[in-house]
Amino acid sequence: MPRSHNILWQVLLLATVVLIQRCKAQDCESLKTATAETTVSVLDHGDFNTDYCSRIVFQRIEQFPKDESIPILIRHLGFPWPASNAPHGSRPYSPAVESLCNIGLSAELSLIEFLAQNENEGSIEHANAIEALALIRHADVVPTIKLLRKRSAALAGTPASARLEAVARYMLKMYCPAGRRQLCEKQLREAD
Repeated sequence: MPRSHNILWQVLLLATVVLIQRCKAQDCESLKTATAETTVSVLDHGDFNTDYCSRIVFQRIEQFPKDESIPILIRHLGFPWPASNAPHGSRPYSPAVESLCNIGLSAELSLIEFLAQNENEGSIEHANAIEALALIRHADVVPTIKLLRKRSAALAGTPASARLEAVARYMLKMYCPAGRRQLCEKQLREAD
């Protein structure tokens, strides 16, 4: 009797966990049509714990007008994918990076400004902003480096200028590897 009692409790516990996850997934469906305020509140409070819900929240934010969505996404560049049910390594970028890439070129100048003002160059937010910049143009970083240098020149003599120059050098090194470096440098010189 004790063994069957133990098995019964394990089955009930498993059923409870499955039902809770199922209910949470159903709650996520309501986020697809949630107001902007509700969506941002859910994101700010992390009121979801599944990959599916996370994707819905970020897709909903992508639907906002760009002047609203871009600052929200930049503010959440450090937001990780929930680890609860996503296979390890299934999402290489943060959800905010994916959403900024989906928004595209409209996000580029805001990301550059974020990098200029963000003093914590070792932060995940900083790294994710660079990743988003590189991905927006599908790793064609020459136009992005040109924009970084132009903004850096406008801020000459400031710490923000130095930060943008550092990002430009990093992008040249990382996204224009040895085999492409000469071509990238030639394209950059042609713009000057």
